[in-house]
Amino acid sequence: MTNGVLPAPRVNIDLGKLRHNARLVSGWAGKAGLEVFAVTKGLRGDPQAARALLGGGVAGLADSRLSNLARLQGLREETLNGRGRPRFLLLRAPSPAEAAETLALSDAVLCASPETAESLARALPAGRPYEVLLTVDFGDLREGLLPEDVPEAALALDRRLAAVSAERDPSRRVHVAGLASNLACFCGVVPTVAHFVDLARLARETGEKLGRPLRVSAGNTAALPLLLRRELPPGLDDLRVGEGIILGRESLHREPLPGCHLDAVTFWATVIEIGRKPSAPSGELAEDAFGHRPVFVDRGHRLRALLAAGRQDIVPEGLKPLDEGIEVVGATSDHLVVDIEDYPGPLGAGAELGFSVNYACLLQAMTSPDVARVHVGEA
Repeated sequence: MTNGVLPAPRVNIDLGKLRHNARLVSGWAGKAGLEVFAVTKGLRGDPQAARALLGGGVAGLADSRLSNLARLQGLREETLNGRGRPRFLLLRAPSPAEAAETLALSDAVLCASPETAESLARALPAGRPYEVLLTVDFGDLREGLLPEDVPEAALALDRRLAAVSAERDPSRRVHVAGLASNLACFCGVVPTVAHFVDLARLARETGEKLGRPLRVSAGNTAALPLLLRRELPPGLDDLRVGEGIILGRESLHREPLPGCHLDAVTFWATVIEIGRKPSAPSGELAEDAFGHRPVFVDRGHRLRALLAAGRQDIVPEGLKPLDEGIEVVGATSDHLVVDIEDYPGPLGAGAELGFSVNYACLLQAMTSPDVARVHVGEA
């Protein structure tokens, strides 16, 4: 709890802790012969945070949104820790209408759409290569080709891209440079050793058809438990890690990663009212403002605080109070309700309460225009 003069509600981003987490994850990957792309979408492409991630030794930055990559362009020519220029990876395939912007903001894209890849080839400036990493769907049922379709689809797409280049200018070259997989995001499918063995095998088989080796972008934070157990097979080149670095947790069971800070990012909101009220509502109940029917346990009269933040700013279920004796009860659009009956110290209007956040809550807070960002520590 603080009584400061910083803006609130706000997200505090500790740059030193971010750099520390990035250094740990990059170190684990490096021992396995892998690079790490730090995924910045959870930080909404925050340049200062991204600089801290690069300072921690990641090879590049990855994001699913062009607007976030645009915020990071000032970092494209920076070199940190003796490394070369960071590479920029677009994680979500653009629409064909976004081809020119995609090429301007990134060096490679995860994509399985022939039409989108061809639009990139037609828009590419002369004398510049651009990489397409074909996405493979191993059962999470989001983007990508089914594994059995990959070799022939990659060959057909590469020929199609080569034909576009030949039509216009052979020095303009968009090509299939690798394969990428993503698990645990949509259906929650747990990545296994077998998934990555199959991905590496597919890359070898597809590379033989194309006549060149392919890069393998293996997966996301969900792959970190396998990395830590040293179970990832050979033939993989990089991991794309967001939550593991930013929040210090793996994304399957949200267990802490060894040595990582869990509070590199925290959320703060201001108390605007305190009062003792019943813990259960009275009267006939219907749906709340968001179409839910919440259930409340009658614990008698309890001391509660209202905070100036709500579902428009955060996902309340993803908040964990930093102080003991505080419990999140729920939220409306603009009010966060917390139980402070067991809080040991004095608390009044104007005080601030801090919370750790889960990934969903972080995304919401960073997207809300009414939540400020404050950087602390050294990048």
